[in-house]
Amino acid sequence: MADRPLPGELHEVFDVPDASTWWEPAPDDTERQRYREALRARLGAQGLAQRALLERSRALFAASPGGARREAENSSRVLDGSAGTVGPSTCLEWRLFQRQARRFPMLEHPTEFHAYVLRGQGRLRVYLSGADHVGGKLRHEVTSRVEADIARGFELVAHVHNHNFMFDRTPGDRMWTTAETVADVGGGVAPSLSDVQAYRGMRESLGLRGAWVTNGLETGRFTAEDFDRLSAWE
Repeated sequence: MADRPLPGELHEVFDVPDASTWWEPAPDDTERQRYREALRARLGAQGLAQRALLERSRALFAASPGGARREAENSSRVLDGSAGTVGPSTCLEWRLFQRQARRFPMLEHPTEFHAYVLRGQGRLRVYLSGADHVGGKLRHEVTSRVEADIARGFELVAHVHNHNFMFDRTPGDRMWTTAETVADVGGGVAPSLSDVQAYRGMRESLGLRGAWVTNGLETGRFTAEDFDRLSAWE
């Protein structure tokens, strides 16, 4: 039986000229300013800093029981600079985040999107998927189109998805909260163990060159070589 669509599941494709502006830091438009200020009201300016978010998440996971404590490993690698780089979100990353946020308000009702970013023949082609869901699902119907584009000469430069901020959590809620993660506010741009496992698979099957993890303000960017420096489920 085919998987049923998730509530609010939507898949879109965008094909635009590959202009340099897509890769520049996103300007602080009105929506982005409101988003930043709402986060500062919750966390304070220091608490919103990416290092603070990663350190907070790392400490929480390191204290978790069993295999969950391994989720601290990739935060450590981003913090010590041994894998990936962190910088301001680009115009492209912000536009993808913004499109999902206009469907579901990110702070009041967190959801995730993911996208394949391809370049070729002077074009930028993006396959964007999102739903009313915390977490993503890779669909064969989308990846088959990505495969066809690669066969036509496009390069899969990145897979991008967002890491939500999550507030007012309670165990068992729609944010998959457990007793160990109830104090984790999210927003860190280090990939999870499951993320890296997926990246390695896409590198093998699709020639994936990189991965971007964004919170709408900052983005962690990882090369295909970083996938081997990062931890995955073994």
